[in-house]
Amino acid sequence: MVLALLTCFLLIVFGGITDKLIPLYAVGAFLAFTLSQFGMVAHWWKKRGPHWLKSALVNGLGGFVTGITVIVVLVAKFAEGAWITVIFIPLLIFLFRVVRRHYHMVRVATSCAAPAVPVNKGAPPIAVVPIEHWSQVSRQALEIASRLSPEIIAIHVELGEHSELLQTEWERYVEQPFRAAGAEPPKLTTLPSPYRFIIVPIVQYILELSEKHPDRHIVVVIPELVENRWYEYFLHNQRARLLEWTLLVRGNQRIFTVSSPYYISKEAAKGC
Repeated sequence: MVLALLTCFLLIVFGGITDKLIPLYAVGAFLAFTLSQFGMVAHWWKKRGPHWLKSALVNGLGGFVTGITVIVVLVAKFAEGAWITVIFIPLLIFLFRVVRRHYHMVRVATSCAAPAVPVNKGAPPIAVVPIEHWSQVSRQALEIASRLSPEIIAIHVELGEHSELLQTEWERYVEQPFRAAGAEPPKLTTLPSPYRFIIVPIVQYILELSEKHPDRHIVVVIPELVENRWYEYFLHNQRARLLEWTLLVRGNQRIFTVSSPYYISKEAAKGC
């Protein structure tokens, strides 16, 4: 895709006349030949195997000839398009060096020589489950959260549409089954949102919860609907992805996200 876009850009710049692209091609091709030939010279110099000097001379001669060709084309065809390579190649090399420096910095920052220590003590994490309304998707997310931690907090953003019905369904489908199983039922917390924001109050609540419990980990189980067909993906809002991305950006090392994908099938569509 990037090559296709760059090709379109070059065709637009040169007015669709492909003959003007020949100097650009010549510089790129002969420069590649030059670098490869001199690279082989460096290879023979380091390896120094049988007949290495002869091979180095042959490659050196090839690099010299193609290098002269590059200089000739650059000088003769500079105004006809060769100037692009003079700007683009150093810029590309600089970009590669910046990317390499970034990878090196990340490797140094994440390097570890300490063994993993299993944690047998301490409080379990707090599981947080955002819920829009009671459904198969939210039920599965709660079941996953119950396997991760005995302390579950379900958060619902108050928009005035499903809150009263959710309270009734919560008592029937969540609290009663949990009590019958001898487990502490998840707590349902309603967050006000006068401006009908969804992601902002959820993220703010999780950050405040993390500050309130500095010795606990927070595991956010995010319910997510997976459609049968790829194009149906665009028919639903992408709040799950946006919530996960926002938590990654604004969160900390004690906040984790777990995706709970619910795959629609003919059997699942029939309901609980």
